[in-house]
Amino acid sequence: MAFVPHGVLIAVQDTGSSRIPCVKNSGLDATGGRGLMLVNDFATRWRFQRDPTATTVWFELT
Repeated sequence: MAFVPHGVLIAVQDTGSSRIPCVKNSGLDATGGRGLMLVNDFATRWRFQRDPTATTVWFELT
């Protein structure tokens, strides 16, 4: 987490997968798959970065 001029920048990292992170429409009974949907709805902007060992998604909240 870091502070930016008008908010906060948050980064989340995991071991990644072979797929590009994308917003999904999860069903009402789904137990996962809502993270990027929430980020997309609330963040000013978000992006991701991948390297051979991890995927990092960062987002900015103002």
